[in-house]
Amino acid sequence: MAKGVIPRGIAFVTGGARGLGNAVAVSFAREGAAGVVLVDIMDEEGFKAGKEAVEKYGTECLVIKADVTKEDHVRNAIAEAVRKFGRIDYAANFAGIGGAIGMTWDVAVEDWRKVIEVNQIGVWLCTKYQLEQMKKQEPLQMPDARPQRGSVVNCASVNSIQTVAMSSAYTASKHAVVGFTKTAALEARQYDIRVNAISPGFLRTNLVLGAIQSLDGSINTAWEQLEARQGRAGGFNEIGDAAVFLSSPKLSLVNAHNLVVDGGFTINYGSS
Repeated sequence: MAKGVIPRGIAFVTGGARGLGNAVAVSFAREGAAGVVLVDIMDEEGFKAGKEAVEKYGTECLVIKADVTKEDHVRNAIAEAVRKFGRIDYAANFAGIGGAIGMTWDVAVEDWRKVIEVNQIGVWLCTKYQLEQMKKQEPLQMPDARPQRGSVVNCASVNSIQTVAMSSAYTASKHAVVGFTKTAALEARQYDIRVNAISPGFLRTNLVLGAIQSLDGSINTAWEQLEARQGRAGGFNEIGDAAVFLSSPKLSLVNAHNLVVDGGFTINYGSS
């Protein structure tokens, strides 16, 4: 992607201190964001490497410790970002967990609730307060593009389209993300705000590694099978670049969409 594919707005990324969320934040910095807000539950030391990765591109970076399952944390994080930068133009909600791995009849209700709290309610809370802020601000202008007050990209999963055994809570949470993303998209479009989802394929994240480790001790074999179906290994930066692409005002008619970034994994039921 060429430098400057988005106007110089402000990006707000949850789960942004490390891993996939930080790759999304770095993509926003590299592709033209004037400022990036990293929101995570990490302590100050946990933010250090992620903040430096963003600042490498000359982008101002604000870090905020917050728990996305707590409404006051989310509300305060939005307020702090707006105090610092004046607005939020690009929101990317990538905080999430796996958890609750087991047969439906074996999963404890408290483990189920934890997954729903983070992956569903947490993403919904962030979307709620991001949209509330975006509605109030003047739209960003980009040559040859429709003015845009804001864009929200919510992280779903290939599990929002299909599933595997022993993932009932995670699969339910990701189906929910796609569902309320579509609803919010219809509600927000009158304000020139777009809301979309992105469904990554299999990446070597701690979340996926933990799931495979719980299901089968032969981790390398499992990875080989998953990546063969996907065609190759996926990179965090590829998801980050897709999130930035989806946020661009150039895609002004793309709304309520679930962008699947999986190399064809979800349609490949063979061995090729």
